[in-house]
Amino acid sequence: MAKKTAEEFRDGSPEELAGKTPEELVDLYLRRSKKRETVETLKQHARDLRHEMHRQGLTVRKVWLEQRSASKQHVRREKLEGAMAAVMDGEIKTLAVWKTDRFDRRGMAAIGTALDEFDRRQARLFVLQERLDSSQPGTRIVFAILAERAREEIKDLTLRVTTGKNAARTAGRWPGGRTPYGVRSPRGSGHIEPDPAEYPHARRIADELLAGKSAMRVAHDLERDGIRTRDGARWDARAITRMVRSTAWAGLLPTKERRFDEHGQPLDVWVPSAEPVRDAEGNPVVIGTGVVSPGERLRILALIEARITKMGGGARGKRPHATFLGGIFTCPHCGKGMTGSGSGSARGLMYRCRTRSVYGKDACPGVVVRAPRMDAAVEAMWLSHVSALEHGSPGLDAIVRRWAVFHDVEKEQRRKEVMAGLDAARTRRDKLEHDFYVEGTLSEDRFKTLAAEQSAVIESLDLEAAELAREADLSVFFADGEALADAWAESTLADRRMLLGCVLKSLTIVPARFPGDRTPILGRVVPQWVA
Repeated sequence: MAKKTAEEFRDGSPEELAGKTPEELVDLYLRRSKKRETVETLKQHARDLRHEMHRQGLTVRKVWLEQRSASKQHVRREKLEGAMAAVMDGEIKTLAVWKTDRFDRRGMAAIGTALDEFDRRQARLFVLQERLDSSQPGTRIVFAILAERAREEIKDLTLRVTTGKNAARTAGRWPGGRTPYGVRSPRGSGHIEPDPAEYPHARRIADELLAGKSAMRVAHDLERDGIRTRDGARWDARAITRMVRSTAWAGLLPTKERRFDEHGQPLDVWVPSAEPVRDAEGNPVVIGTGVVSPGERLRILALIEARITKMGGGARGKRPHATFLGGIFTCPHCGKGMTGSGSGSARGLMYRCRTRSVYGKDACPGVVVRAPRMDAAVEAMWLSHVSALEHGSPGLDAIVRRWAVFHDVEKEQRRKEVMAGLDAARTRRDKLEHDFYVEGTLSEDRFKTLAAEQSAVIESLDLEAAELAREADLSVFFADGEALADAWAESTLADRRMLLGCVLKSLTIVPARFPGDRTPILGRVVPQWVA
């Protein structure tokens, strides 16, 4: 069986066939055979039409085979456009189709416009299954009825498909398709679980990203160790980022966003969203166990976003700052960030105006400051300022709130989810009240039942929102100078930059009055504190 299946797949790519078991090859063959069967059906329709045209004494000039939807306004049907163009240009006088709904399913308006164009050019539309000829009297009304019936059938089909998908989302089932690396969905289960073969490598990727490694560095390490993707390709930063953005990687039900053209019309293009499907209370729908927890995924995404600079409609990567004040410290002349440079020179590491370094002195006079001297001054100012704040003061509360947003990404995300759930529940309750009091479309018993359910949801979310708003008592920690100094000494460079950002809005320096100015650095530094 395996040999025969492999022979059937002689036109398949090596990546598509690599590592497939005989059972998987059979499944792939059957899926491909289904597509081929569709093409064969279309060819049979074409043969039937050709036979009919020969019976009518006509010559077949061209055959158009199309598998695009005939019911969607946003789908461009190149084959139909080609056939209509042949009619408009006078190349053909008869356009034969197998069935009316194969020609168009958008209703009588669309098919009526097409028939008008046929009449102007003394051409005709012939339908094989219904034996309709637009050149015969009385057929136009039949075309209109059939077109409207096809339109209604599509509405019913769309409703059934949408209802099925919504039911699957409500039930928390995997909607199908390709799972991200590291997880799988057993056939018919509707759930996600770790893939035994891929999970160890996927978990390694997650651990290295959580440790602060860039996606590119992780990809290079995987290449060094000979680890490839599911398809046997090399890892790169884009593949890793795409995998992390998939909500299914964290065991959550994914959703997709639709693309639109420049006129705002929907396209038949869907792209994965970084946000999961949520239930009525705003909670992400869990469909199994992923490689990472939802909180770990949020932290990884936050680390990735910190390495990206968004420019216009795109983004590019940026290196993490290797200095304490790089990007925080600004030039007093141009207001742009200053960067550290010259660590290998005799003078040591210096903070320099980036505008001056890139564009020259004509763009900005610039400032140069020794980095160790500036770092020590800002560290002393930070410790002194925070320790002087009184416990419970508004200024300290503002610092603690900012710390919570920077440090606890998962908690901040949950706060947003709760607030979104509250808004949705209140909107539903308002709609119920409108339907009952204004429209009168709900019975009193039904209204009371549904309103009580929404009120219970709102009460539960209100309690959780209040709990999330109650910050941990970090103000005691910030107000304890000795504890703060110990924590500072043990913190990493990234932690120090984050702690500084919790307290500081901006930081600049007054330029030296003359070369060799010995004014103490603390007298020249100008901070703008949060509190």
